Amino acid sequence: MDRALGSQYTLGELLGSGAMGQVYRGTDHQGHQYAFKLLRGDLVDNADFVSRFHQERSILVALRGENLVAVHDLVIEGNTAAIVMDLVSGGTLREQLTATGPLLPAEVARIGAGIANALHAVHQAGIVHRDVKPENVLMDHAAPIRTPRLTDFGIAKMAEGSRVGRSTVMAGTPQYAAPEVADGQSVTPAADLYSLGITLYEMCCGVPPFHGESVLQVLRSHADKLPGRPDGIPDELWDVIWSLLQKNPAARPQSAGQVSAALASLAQRFWQAQIPVAPRLQAPPPGLPMGQGNTNETVLRMPGPVGPPAPRKKRKRLPIIAAATVLLVVAAGGGWALATRENAANPTSSDSGDSGSEPTSETTSARGGRTTTSAQRTTKPEIRLESMPDLVGLKLGEARDKLPQSMEVEIVDQIDDKSPDGTVLTQEPAAGEKVDDKVKLVVARPAVTVYLDELPTTLGEWSDNGTKAMGGKQFLHSLAWGGYSHYSCTSRSVSVEYNLSKGFRRLVTSVGIADDAQMTDFKLQLEVFADGRQLISQPIEFGKVEPLDLDLTNVLRLKFQWIVTSKAETCGRNLLVLGEAKLLGLASEVPVSGLPPRPSSGSSGSSSPSTTTTTG
Repeated sequence: MDRALGSQYTLGELLGSGAMGQVYRGTDHQGHQYAFKLLRGDLVDNADFVSRFHQERSILVALRGENLVAVHDLVIEGNTAAIVMDLVSGGTLREQLTATGPLLPAEVARIGAGIANALHAVHQAGIVHRDVKPENVLMDHAAPIRTPRLTDFGIAKMAEGSRVGRSTVMAGTPQYAAPEVADGQSVTPAADLYSLGITLYEMCCGVPPFHGESVLQVLRSHADKLPGRPDGIPDELWDVIWSLLQKNPAARPQSAGQVSAALASLAQRFWQAQIPVAPRLQAPPPGLPMGQGNTNETVLRMPGPVGPPAPRKKRKRLPIIAAATVLLVVAAGGGWALATRENAANPTSSDSGDSGSEPTSETTSARGGRTTTSAQRTTKPEIRLESMPDLVGLKLGEARDKLPQSMEVEIVDQIDDKSPDGTVLTQEPAAGEKVDDKVKLVVARPAVTVYLDELPTTLGEWSDNGTKAMGGKQFLHSLAWGGYSHYSCTSRSVSVEYNLSKGFRRLVTSVGIADDAQMTDFKLQLEVFADGRQLISQPIEFGKVEPLDLDLTNVLRLKFQWIVTSKAETCGRNLLVLGEAKLLGLASEVPVSGLPPRPSSGSSGSSSPSTTTTTG
């Protein structure tokens, strides 16, 4: 039976139940459908949690990404707290794994790239998810290829600073918990990367790498054992999994954005190579004790850039035992459900913690960035400004803290490798100017690199690739064209095209004639087009290497076109070379599903806007 929630929403059918509450389908007064997660009553009775609920709502409502389940509103009414989210059809990744077993390596990499892309957005907002696992990944089948969308990052952030949250941190499924979590150490984004590695492992073979007869055994395995390598996992994918499962958080990849780009590249290659699915396991291969794995190549296969595991200090067992005790107490009380089926994904369960306040009759809404409260309950005071503060040089989270919650914040990401990730580069209005109801912040982001030789062409093809020499210098990831045929020296133009899916910002390369050209007077004219618009027309001749750095923002099709301009008698093996040609993009925009079309699905390229408007 339908019932009202606050003054804006109506709840409908129950979709699922989890350790933190129940999920309902519902609508707002305009008829838009949402999923509503109603949190457990003991959380709402906890003053710390409610305070966090108020403080974090502007960040959560503003957070958007292709692979995130968007949070649209947070509502407290009496002793009811609800999170209003996207209604995503398609079930969870857990349901898919249960139904089908292990996935093709290309699908593991594609889905993993999407999860990593979501984590990158979450981490940039200052949030550590803490509970990355298949249950918290929804498989949206609205697109031709089902898109992974991460959920429940909001609950993890809000619970983080409360007593309830602290008891919940280790109540997540222990199979996915990072070693530092089990040790009671501070939790950083690296813990989410570890959990992602466990999830990738399970997608490959059907089981996580560590199991045991008790929670304590599982937690000890995370701390003291190296994962066994199942058969059938490609070397390159295993290298990524291995790097994510490093015991030392500092030895894991630096960011989820890097992991997303690496997995997206692997997905494309695996589809082209048609690598088969690995065997389904009932139990993982035995893990090896720390320090005993370097001689067993079939189990470990150490990736080059990561190196061997860092030496570990002797661990204190008390934090692990204490954490296991929390888990067992929760499980005994029925609050911890390892196999709860919840269409909107189930977050971690917790011990209830102490109730620090009496329920009050109250309705709070953060929809549209405006806050109305009928009763005070530890809310963050609204900031009043006489003029715009100086936000340049601050991290994005620090800049938000200096702005009123009701102000609309437009965030424009810009590639800038000279400034720390998330640093505000410019602001509009400028510091000292009159306060408006919105502000535009240009924020520095690191570049994700995709080499052009890793992408399939849409039209035309290169005759050679690999390492080429120009001007006495070796260039990796080179693309080359040329040959012995006389037709290459006529006036016929040649072209090669790529579909970029509007996912890149820049093209950086060096262009010239290979040093081993037969004719030193060989010349040609190179043109580059973006969606039919000419970007450059550049003469290319032997002995000169021309650098190119072209703006590709929102470009769908990239075309290289050239024609030989030297005399016919200069024909011979004269190679035009694009040296170390690379595309630079933002982790939030580089297509994570830009795979060659599959016969049953059509094109899977994606398009992302270059500007994200959020409401703070």
